[in-house]
Amino acid sequence: MIVMTVVGSGMAQLEEATIILGTQGRARRAYSRAINHTGDIVRNEAGSALSAQTGLPKRTGKKAYRISGERSKPDTLTYVVSGQGGDIALKYFKARETKKGVSAAPRNARRVFASTFMKAGWWPKRVGKPNWNKQVFIRSGDGYKYNIARNNPHGAKRVRLKTNFRKVKSGVFVPQEMVQGLAGEAWRKGAQRLQPRVEHEVRAMTKGIVG
Repeated sequence: MIVMTVVGSGMAQLEEATIILGTQGRARRAYSRAINHTGDIVRNEAGSALSAQTGLPKRTGKKAYRISGERSKPDTLTYVVSGQGGDIALKYFKARETKKGVSAAPRNARRVFASTFMKAGWWPKRVGKPNWNKQVFIRSGDGYKYNIARNNPHGAKRVRLKTNFRKVKSGVFVPQEMVQGLAGEAWRKGAQRLQPRVEHEVRAMTKGIVG
């Protein structure tokens, strides 16, 4: 698990809100609303940033931050986002097959992955296989061997070995990307918006009496 915690120096402000609102319970409700409002906005922005830095579709970047998050409550004042998953398959990075191999753009850097493929058949009549699900593959275990008869060593026959395919990965891990680069920066900058939102919630709870 990779954890990124953004901590503000808000205790003094919480005490001030308690004095203004009358009870710590009301102050904590104001804080919790502010944390959730700010967290929801920043989570969306971080999701877009995640897509921008990894090359994943925007919907995928935003979905990454909704896997098993936890919104703030007055007793926790904690907003948690979490991500999971291993090495992402290359097919998700705008993959397309060329004669030299599959062209894809992990981290928005398009290149050709030599000897990889997405379709079957001979060029130019390549066909997609429905059960391959547009995955990118590379051959493994390919080659030839010779069968030599015990009583006829000169009558060797070349036999093709069974060919196995394996999926090609991108080297991009979502949990790592969530806490670095543009995505990590979105959370750090987002934390700066919390104080103004707390002030907004205090004003709302006092019906504008407190400026």
